[in-house]
Amino acid sequence: MKKRWANPGTGLSRVSFRNIKMALRELEARIHQVTRQIRAGQVGTYGQIALVAGANSARRVARAMAMLPVDSDVPWHRVINSQGKIAIRRDGGPDPEQKYRLRLEGVRFDRQGRVDLAVVAWPGPSLQWLENNGYDIEDLILRSQRKGRRGVWVNWNL
Repeated sequence: MKKRWANPGTGLSRVSFRNIKMALRELEARIHQVTRQIRAGQVGTYGQIALVAGANSARRVARAMAMLPVDSDVPWHRVINSQGKIAIRRDGGPDPEQKYRLRLEGVRFDRQGRVDLAVVAWPGPSLQWLENNGYDIEDLILRSQRKGRRGVWVNWNL
């Protein structure tokens, strides 16, 4: 198997492409696991899922959602962007299926196609769930409190 340096000249150990693929699969599994915690009638943001799952960007979460099979049990439709809108698809418009599913769950949209995050925002997974699933709660709380994290909210009543 061909190996490459993670960052040439930095002294970091070699990384195989197989290890990278395994790490991405594990990250996608965590993204899906976290997304399953969003209840019907609530929405989470790509950034919020990224924060909890340990993804370094909201785009990674969007890619994981886009790769899901049609018959998946992951509630992909409950994940929206930080502006409260359904993300724009490749064809240039919002996904009508996503909007349909959210409306069936009682989520309302304004004339600009936004949801009121003050009403339907998912507060994040419970502390008990995080603990039971091996998440570093202190690290999550610190990362969630950093400035500049648009669209990320958690309501862990400490």
